[in-house]
Amino acid sequence: MINKSKLKILASYFKSKNMATQLFKNYILFLIILILIFIITMGALMFYSSINYVDPSLQNATAQYIIKQSYKDINATNFIKHKGYVEVLNKNLVIVMQNGSKHEVGFKYTQEYYKDMIDNNLKDGYFYSSKDENEKDFILITAMPNSIFDAYTWGIEHKKELEYDSRPKNTRITFLKLFPFIIFIFLLSTMVLYSKLTSMIFVNPLKKLLQGVNTVKNGEYSARVEINSLNEIGQLKDAFNLMAEKIQQEKLLKEKAEDNRKRMILDISHDLKNPLTSILGYSEFLLENDDIEIEEKNKLLKVINNNSRRANDLIQDLFEFSRVESTEYKLEIGKHDIGEFLREFIAAYVPMMEQKQIQYEFDVTEDEVEMSFDRKNLDRALSNIILNSIKYNSPGITISIKLLLENDAAIIIIEDDGIGIPIEFQGNIFDPFVRVDTTRNSKSGGTGLGLAISKSIIEKHGGDITLVQNANKGCKFIIKLKKA
Repeated sequence: MINKSKLKILASYFKSKNMATQLFKNYILFLIILILIFIITMGALMFYSSINYVDPSLQNATAQYIIKQSYKDINATNFIKHKGYVEVLNKNLVIVMQNGSKHEVGFKYTQEYYKDMIDNNLKDGYFYSSKDENEKDFILITAMPNSIFDAYTWGIEHKKELEYDSRPKNTRITFLKLFPFIIFIFLLSTMVLYSKLTSMIFVNPLKKLLQGVNTVKNGEYSARVEINSLNEIGQLKDAFNLMAEKIQQEKLLKEKAEDNRKRMILDISHDLKNPLTSILGYSEFLLENDDIEIEEKNKLLKVINNNSRRANDLIQDLFEFSRVESTEYKLEIGKHDIGEFLREFIAAYVPMMEQKQIQYEFDVTEDEVEMSFDRKNLDRALSNIILNSIKYNSPGITISIKLLLENDAAIIIIEDDGIGIPIEFQGNIFDPFVRVDTTRNSKSGGTGLGLAISKSIIEKHGGDITLVQNANKGCKFIIKLKKA
């Protein structure tokens, strides 16, 4: 018996949708059709041969072939088999022996009836033959049903039978000429069916893929190919659609990056223009006027210094942002205790928060939690968030920092209950030069690059940062870093 596991393997092979299996199925189908055509051909030939078959036993079924020296030795079996009969007459035309005849022994033929029967051969539905030789003292008469005689083209001695035989012979020749043509039509139809089936499975999907490729080549990256195939062509379709989607996304990102670049240039120009204009204006005023009082002069110098600092901060932040955004920039990753790092980080800002009359809450585990991160850059990322909370909120708010541990990640939550961030800025608060302060020239206004730098640093650590707006006020930053 065939192993069940082998049957399962065979069944799974035929259920497979790969191209090799489908081709194999097509070949089997084509082979089955060829076998069916062969069977039909052989069946038609056998049927045709059967209806035109001449029984060899009838070829010699006339009186002259079966007559014997003694009529008792005559074998009438072949005639009885075909519902014919044999009669033996003496010289007076009296039946002395019969086999299968309707006439009994002793029946006497009239001379006229006998002559008419033998001369015409066909009478009363039978074909007759007789043998009467001088050296024998009896006459042998054989009779075969005329239907048997017609079907097997037997008795070519008779003139009427020759006329009959010409008709099936012509029919036979016509059939033999048409038969190869019929087989050719069957084979041609099978080949057309096979080619159509193959085209439907392979060629048509490939044409759709080629059309999709040409569409993408012409810049239409939104093009997608729809093919209902589960074989390799279907996999190629999925890969093509995924490629087209990625190209489209890359194009959109490129366009967005170009827009950001243009906007960044405008923002840099705008942010540098105001402090530089003030610096130039006040410095020229000081150079052109020697009689300025010391108090007024110091006031102008303070304005120049503040604007110089603003311009320097912008340049420093821009340099830092460009540096961390560069694909060539590498973090200095090392194994450190994240809890100890956060405690040191918080301790550095406690004096500033106390000076600003800001309340603080910390929830950091005392247990050692070793992780891989860049201390300097992570400090910079968290500092930008803490400084924003301190800078843009009034005294009396509370800033909390928590450390939550999961199986594969550490989650740092920095939260305050201050004025929060307007809804219209929440979607793009991490983009460069996005600032809640739209005047862009207030004393507390930043460069708009702090959160963008924080996001880049955290993402380079393999983590992510999100902003969760509180229901009432304040904002919450959630930073997730992978332990590995």
